[in-house]
Amino acid sequence: MAESIANFTTFQSRPSLFEVIAQQTLNETLYPAFQQTIEFLTTVFPRQFQFVYNHHEGAFIILNSFLQYYHLKYYNSSFSENCYNLERVIGNGNGLTQRERELSFITLVIIPFIKRKIEEKLQQYRIEYAEGCIQKDIGGQTKKVLIFSHTVFQIIWGLMHIHYYLRYMALDTKYQLPSLHMLNMKLCYSYELPAPSLWEILFSRKLVLSELSFDIVRRTLGNIFEVTAFFIHFLESWNAKMPKNNMTDLPKVQVPLYDSSGKTYQGKCPICKLKWNNPSVIPVSGYIFCFPCVYKYLSENQKCPVTNLPAKPLDIIRLYNSD
Repeated sequence: MAESIANFTTFQSRPSLFEVIAQQTLNETLYPAFQQTIEFLTTVFPRQFQFVYNHHEGAFIILNSFLQYYHLKYYNSSFSENCYNLERVIGNGNGLTQRERELSFITLVIIPFIKRKIEEKLQQYRIEYAEGCIQKDIGGQTKKVLIFSHTVFQIIWGLMHIHYYLRYMALDTKYQLPSLHMLNMKLCYSYELPAPSLWEILFSRKLVLSELSFDIVRRTLGNIFEVTAFFIHFLESWNAKMPKNNMTDLPKVQVPLYDSSGKTYQGKCPICKLKWNNPSVIPVSGYIFCFPCVYKYLSENQKCPVTNLPAKPLDIIRLYNSD
């Protein structure tokens, strides 16, 4: 009888796979949501937010470091895990030590940053490979090997996640994710009752200013950040799946101001001043460049060489004609 009760209690403390995947998705959405917000503000107010856009990676690291450090210190969980009332414990069920918190911080802040930089660089290599810009020397062969190795690693890592999901649902393992298993950690429900958010207090009409605490404000800001991240992720998925067959469905963009300097670039690349070689356009400005010229410039400067509007190598669009 006691063994049955113990097994039932253990099963009840196991988070559902939906909660595990949901918190993981929320965590992966934080950076895209922050990036989309900064890009929008920079497009609307280029002078005021150009500096923030150029250093948005550093700004996000500061924000993410604060979020993760605070939640690991006081709740033994990441920001996204705490949103689903989950916490991290060691494999034997004990709470985290300082060492485990430091390892968790590295996997939540440092490793994702390195992963983003590697994937960004590999995406540039893929563009070079698709455009035939990769040389046939040792450096070019190294880029091809890196592209292939990364693809294989992504497939293996994805299969490992599916393997852990199936084993977790079958009660064959206590670890929900391979990354947690490597750290000898697992997720369980937090038995500490979360503080009510400001919205809950307002709707209950029991708002007393003297009872407001930092935890209530933190939870309110967390809810706002969570909803904003989810909403932006939803819009990205919606726009990606909805076909734009009707011209009236296309976004209405204001006509850019007339730029008299554009006449000097007719049929020529604004960078090398020669006839276009693999003509490519930057959507944010509309100017046409040689692909090698604009690719190299954007890789180094992250802005249009003519208008100084923010742009990245991945924004380049190739133009094809019948000539």
